[in-house]
Amino acid sequence: MAKNRQKTKAKKISFRLNAIIICIPLLTIAILAITNYFGIFTYEELMSVFGFSNGVIVDGNLSVHFINVGQGDSSLIVSDGQAALIDAGEAEYGDTVVSYLNSQGIKKLDYVIVTHPHSDHMGGIAMVLENFDIGKVIVPRVSDEMTPTTKTYKVFLQTVQNEGLKLTQAKVGDTYKLGEANLELLAPNSDYKNLNNYSVVSLLTYGENKFLFTGDAESKSENEMLEKGLLMKVNVLKVGHHGSNTSTKKKFLEVVNPDYAVIMCGVNSYNHPHMDTIDNLLKYTDNIYRTDQQGTIVFTSDGKKINVKYE
Repeated sequence: MAKNRQKTKAKKISFRLNAIIICIPLLTIAILAITNYFGIFTYEELMSVFGFSNGVIVDGNLSVHFINVGQGDSSLIVSDGQAALIDAGEAEYGDTVVSYLNSQGIKKLDYVIVTHPHSDHMGGIAMVLENFDIGKVIVPRVSDEMTPTTKTYKVFLQTVQNEGLKLTQAKVGDTYKLGEANLELLAPNSDYKNLNNYSVVSLLTYGENKFLFTGDAESKSENEMLEKGLLMKVNVLKVGHHGSNTSTKKKFLEVVNPDYAVIMCGVNSYNHPHMDTIDNLLKYTDNIYRTDQQGTIVFTSDGKKINVKYE
């Protein structure tokens, strides 16, 4: 009888333990749903708190994230605990970028680079500035004639002022440290009659690996960089101007010769990416990724080997 009672007691304990194990994840899901619904925390913030992945597993010492913001640009660089954000898509994608940064555990952005004052690159920046500790905000010097008067640009300037920040002018040759990585500015190199060519172009070097971020720089800016000998072979190219045929010309590709190409685009009426650009890229690499097809794309590097993952 004593043995039977012990067996019964053991079964009850086992049943209770199993019930607790089942209830914990259910309770967690309920908390996530309720707090997200009432706006206490976002889903992404809570996922980060509980240590859950957002679907893109990041390893390696350097990670470069091409965040899917539709027909726009937004790139996150994380290196040895430091972070830089290049652009943040349209204003409507501000929440997307903020949530993504939260999901990656970002608390501070050492550098925020606004490549140029077009809404599909700078629209979401204001929300980013309001939600994170910010180091430098780097922008191109744009001529008075070309300085925009759009609402998006005015909101950006007002937010910079409200947050007590200052703008740092992008200067070719300036290099910013991100842990063991260096981010060097290669453009703009002159004045233009096209805002796209004012794009801040930057080269990220980590060990033997190089990543080139081009904003919307078109052929005029590409040629200037070529003439000044600023370009070289890179491992990863963020293709200029969403794959437009105004960028990524043959002479440029001959020197850059990328192993991987990333085109950031969404549904659009501009015929981006253009088939001429795709054809040009295919002469150098078959590794062409698109945010409209793969979603957010993440490259990781240990300084020698590069891995790529996407949603």
